[in-house]
Amino acid sequence: MPEPVTRSFDTWSDYRSALLEMLGQAQSTLLLADPDLRETGFESSAGVEALTALLQRSAQPLAIRILLKDAAYLEQHCPRLLGLLARFSQRMVVRVASDVRAVPDAPFAIADGKDLVIRFHHERARGKHCTDDPQSTSVHVAQFETLWTSGETGPNGVQLGL
Repeated sequence: MPEPVTRSFDTWSDYRSALLEMLGQAQSTLLLADPDLRETGFESSAGVEALTALLQRSAQPLAIRILLKDAAYLEQHCPRLLGLLARFSQRMVVRVASDVRAVPDAPFAIADGKDLVIRFHHERARGKHCTDDPQSTSVHVAQFETLWTSGETGPNGVQLGL
């Protein structure tokens, strides 16, 4: 097993690059806990391509799970992500935390249970990217699973024809 590697980042650009790098290396799953996806860069063409590639390469029935504090930004400003959600509705799911106070102030993403990108506070870009480090991800996975089970159904990208 490779040695764990940790790199720090301080800018929004470096944060988005770390997320894209992690997505590019992920083989099966992505867990993401974020206030609203605003700073992830996933709405960009590169972000949507990286998410699509993971969905196509993963053998997991539910490859991407996203937990948000608030889905308004996704619903109003992310047509590419909503299209991806509609296209892969059985493999990519968004939930909204039922108790927003329980959502961590430190947004994080975990790929394959061993790679972690975490910002130390949701208002700042500063954080770290840990690769091949299941120990650093375990507490965040447990936290995510607890919040996921109590979360409410979020946007699925399907437009209602009312």
